[in-house]
Amino acid sequence: MRRVYKKKKYLFGLIVIVALAALLYLILPDRGVTDGQYSRTGTPGAAQIPSSGFNKNAYPTDKADSLWVVVNKGRTLPGSYVPANLVVPHIMLQGASTDSNMHVRADTAAALEQLVDGAQNQGIDLMLLSGYRSYDYQVGVYSAFVRQDEVQNADTFSARPGHSEHQTGLAADLGAAAGKCALDQCFGDLPEGKWLAQNAYKYGFIIRYQKNTQNLTGYEYEPWHVRYVGQPLAAKLQVSGQTLEQFFGLPTYTDYPVQSLTLKS
Repeated sequence: MRRVYKKKKYLFGLIVIVALAALLYLILPDRGVTDGQYSRTGTPGAAQIPSSGFNKNAYPTDKADSLWVVVNKGRTLPGSYVPANLVVPHIMLQGASTDSNMHVRADTAAALEQLVDGAQNQGIDLMLLSGYRSYDYQVGVYSAFVRQDEVQNADTFSARPGHSEHQTGLAADLGAAAGKCALDQCFGDLPEGKWLAQNAYKYGFIIRYQKNTQNLTGYEYEPWHVRYVGQPLAAKLQVSGQTLEQFFGLPTYTDYPVQSLTLKS
């Protein structure tokens, strides 16, 4: 009888412990990653896909300094807009740290550092090819392509000044540290490009110009061009396969309209 009593007492105690654990799980606040934030400690794991409570209005899409600003052929940034918090990320750079296009927004830099560290831990070495570009810098980039390929062709792969995501400080062109296939579609076939496509979302980035989306984004496939949107939104887009325009229900532009929407600075 004593053994039976002890066994029942043990089972009762176990049930109490399980019940308390379940109660704590329900009442304690969520300590996961929040919109626009990414812990500088620890390593990201599987996608933390936001629940049905995901708020599409958490950040505006028409404000230049917003995490979710959408810039495309029909949505232009003011020529004078410069992000307030540009820094040089502590990763391998193609250019000198004094070059303006080796800078990105501080939140983007922190996420880039974790992305590059995560890649390196798996034997993948990446470097920054281009980050922030001012309006005037983009004038030079776009003009050079027009001289080389003419306007109609240049418009398929280079944004006109004011229409470039690079001006937000949230976009980055990444490449293999060895330099192979830099800013070329063959980057997507390299181990570095494949790793980026499969893992960028874990760090809050999306491949902005995916394959077969030129009719939605207006630009050719760019496997090297990543855009920081924060981990929750990046996870949603990774699962849905949507562009920013599709996700937010915004008009799409394959060509530049007569009148573009000027985003708020």
